[in-house]
Order: sequence, then structure tokens, then C-alpha cells
Amino acid sequence: MYRNAPIHPLLRFFYLICRILTWFGVHVFYRKRRVLGRENLKFDGPAIIVVNHPSTLLDVLNPCLHITQEPFFLANYGMFKHPVMNWILTRFFCIPVKRREDVAVGEDRNNDAAFKKSFQHLEKNGLLFIAAEGVSWMERWVRPFKAGAARISLGAEARQNWSLGVKILPVGLSYSAPDKFRSDVIVNFGKPIQVAEWKSKYSHDRNDAINDLTLNIQQEVKSLVLDIHQHENHDFIEQLEEIWRDKFPTDKNEYFRFRKSLIEQNFDNQLLKEEVGKYKELLDSHGLNDMGLYAATQSKSLFSEVFLLILGFPFFLIGYTFLVIPCQLIYRLTRKLDLYIGYDAAIKILAGLIFFPLYMAGIWQLANWWLGNSGYAWLVLAGFILSGFFVEFYQNNWFRRKQRMAAMLLKDQKPEMFNQLHSLRSNIMDMTSI
Repeated sequence: MYRNAPIHPLLRFFYLICRILTWFGVHVFYRKRRVLGRENLKFDGPAIIVVNHPSTLLDVLNPCLHITQEPFFLANYGMFKHPVMNWILTRFFCIPVKRREDVAVGEDRNNDAAFKKSFQHLEKNGLLFIAAEGVSWMERWVRPFKAGAARISLGAEARQNWSLGVKILPVGLSYSAPDKFRSDVIVNFGKPIQVAEWKSKYSHDRNDAINDLTLNIQQEVKSLVLDIHQHENHDFIEQLEEIWRDKFPTDKNEYFRFRKSLIEQNFDNQLLKEEVGKYKELLDSHGLNDMGLYAATQSKSLFSEVFLLILGFPFFLIGYTFLVIPCQLIYRLTRKLDLYIGYDAAIKILAGLIFFPLYMAGIWQLANWWLGNSGYAWLVLAGFILSGFFVEFYQNNWFRRKQRMAAMLLKDQKPEMFNQLHSLRSNIMDMTSI
């Protein structure tokens, strides 16, 4: 057990409950969670977790699920303005920080209390959590970091004559689609940064030390993220990744390194961008995607694939029937709340943790009443749940087969166009640096 700030047993129990619920929530919400750098979680004493911020609340839940210590969170001041939220947040590990956008013109932006509380927490061997971009944007590139993490860590060390041993734990978060159910996420823990290494620079020029440490933290986090550098690269990188998808390694560390290299070595290749743009435009004009085109070049039996789809349809129908009511409720709730889209994932997980257990309890009660046997009722419920997971598998296969059939139809009816697309795809792969 690693040292941590003393916490009331009831709060620690509350944190444990949140951790359990989070585990269930994220493992259902995400299709694939790749967690890298677990060896860097074995740290002791005071520390600050610093992450990029593309998915609001999920940026907190995804890394904290794997950290033994209970962190306190630096949260924007606007969240504390409502008295009920203020009561909840101040009791459950949150410290308010005023950003420029949180205060009106002429209003005092004094964060002395937040800094003091942060210093004291670190001095008790506590753990802080900071989303250093300040504002959550659903982008695949890291925005400039705020200086809060550097100010707090350096200030805490200076108060204790550089004997505290504060560490910065950089964490990179890469989402395939932050707001989408059954999307993917990579949680990448980097090596801790020893803040005391900035002692000499801090003693000569505090602001220079703060800026230098902030830049160092930002660079470390960027190295842990599939960062596309700017918004204009989004469509190009997405399509390039789609073309290379079947070449991605299965090992999670190699998977990240391959995708990182694919981005870093090609994001500024203008000729490649033009080729990819031309390829994507031709695919769209024929209602195809890269997956279907690639599948059409493989020698797989279309008859056997269609037969398996027909065979699996009854199970798909059972699963779809099971899922349609709670999924529709969650979808309608998300639309009704009409919040910033970055909150969609958190709302879907929270609503799912409420609606699905109630719905499954109702299914069990109905089956028990109908069959008059609790054992059979559990079997019925298990069957519904398994068929629900089968729905995703079936839909993905149906979509792939549909795209493959469309590409094969193009191959039969317009072989010149199919060959042009295939040639473009091969040329793109030859032009790509890995």
C-alpha cells in the first residue's frame, strides 16, 4: 500500500463504491480499453496526475480507475456556484480553481485558497488530479497547458525546502470517438517527472521554471497521445489509419507505437494528403469505404458469410429486442438534456448504471412470474444479456459484409474504377512512412 493523505473511512468507502461502478461502466461503454504504462503507477508520496482533456468526466474516470491512491481534483470554479454542487464537490475531493472564463469582468480572480489547499494536500502525501488544458475539447490534438500543475508542484516543494518529493504523473488519453458507445480508448501512463529537478531554475527565476516545467509536462503528455497536431489533419489521419488498420499489431504497446509512428511520420506529407483525399472522394462517390474495398480483394466465400448472417439473425433479433428499450431511454435522455456533446459519454454511463439494472430486474421478475422457477428466470436473463452482446458482433459483421458486397458489385460492373481504387490504395501504402 502506498502512502496517501488521510481520508475519512466513509469517504474512502464512497471512493471504493465509485471505483466499482466506474469499472462496470467503462468496461461496458468501451469496446476496447488499452491501458499502457502500468509499471509507472508504483509511485509513493505526494504526486499530481496531469492529463489531456478531450472527454470531460471520462478523462477523470479512465486513469483514476487504475491508481491505488484516492486523488483530489482541481475543478473549474463555475461548477461550485450552485449551492448543492458546492456542498457535494467540496466534500468529495474537489478544489475550486478560477479560470479566466469563470470570472466576470472586474471580478477578483484570486486562487490563493486553492493553492494553499493544494499545498497542504501534497504535504500530507496526497494525490492531485489536473486536466491541464483547462477546457475539454473533443479533439485529437493536445492544446497548450495551463501552468497550474507546475505552480502547485514547485510551490509545494519550495515551502518544504525541496524535501517533499513531489512527482508529476503524465497520462495520455486517446479516444476513437469520445462520445460514442462501444468506441475505443487508450490510457497511457508515462514515467513520473521529479519536480525537485527544477530547484535551481526556480531559485533563479520562478516564472521561467514554471513555464519550463509546464512545457515539459505538455511534451510528455503529447508523447503519450495519438496527437494529430491540428484539426485540419483529422480527416486525413482517420482515413490513413483506416487503410492501415489490418496491419495494426495486436500487442497493445506495439499497437500504440505503430499508430503513433504512422501519425508522426506522415501528418505533414502534403503529397500523401492529396492522394488520400482523392481516394476518399472516389470511395464516397461510390458509397464504399476502405474496409469493403480491401475485403473484396480477399478470397473468402461470400456464400458462407451470408449463411452465417442468416443463421445468427434470430439471436440478433432477441438481443436487439432486449436492448431497444433501455438504449432508447438513454438516447432520449441524452438528447433531452442537450448538454455539450463532451458530456454524452458520462451521461450514457451514468444512465446505463441506473436503467440497465432496473430493466434486468424487471426481465427477471417477468420470467420468474411466467415460468414459476427462479433458476429458469436467471437462465432467461443470462440468455438476454449474452444475446445483447451478440448484437454488436452481428451488426459489425453485417456492415462489413454489406460493404464487401458493394465493392464486389463495383468490381463486376465497373472493373476499371475498382482497379483504379485498388491502385490508389496500394500507392498510398507505398507512400506512407512507418
